[in-house]
Amino acid sequence: MDVFAAISSRRSVRSFTDKPISPETLEKLLEAVRLAPSGNNSQPCRYVVIQDKAIKEELVSKACHQAFIAEAPVVIAVCCPPGNDINAAIAVDHLTLQAKEEGLGTCWIRWFEKDIAAELLNVPDGMEVAVVVPVGFAAEHPDPTQRLALTELVHYDRW
Repeated sequence: MDVFAAISSRRSVRSFTDKPISPETLEKLLEAVRLAPSGNNSQPCRYVVIQDKAIKEELVSKACHQAFIAEAPVVIAVCCPPGNDINAAIAVDHLTLQAKEEGLGTCWIRWFEKDIAAELLNVPDGMEVAVVVPVGFAAEHPDPTQRLALTELVHYDRW
């Protein structure tokens, strides 16, 4: 799959099968986040790979209240120092596109209580959970969402 095909066909998946992700595929996903650019190559993000069902369910019940998260075989918590959300976003974008290439579904999750999630995952002081991404084989294939036309978004030289 080429990059544009991955970009144009990626969807937020909120229902997963119980099929496991192979260790090789998981390593490839983690390599994709490792290679993500960051401001001044600071590489501030760290990743908590959650595969334990009990931890995923506790994350849902105490921090997210979005039950589909626990359905995914893997949940990746992207952690960074406060103020580094853009670096986390770049890493998650790499993750979601590589997941698409691997035939996997993902969903960006930012609606959760950061303090509770950080405590549950033993995230050290000075770091926060910026994004949680469930990853797995999709049990649904959502239709594309409506997007604005380029003419509504882009200006050349001046607004």
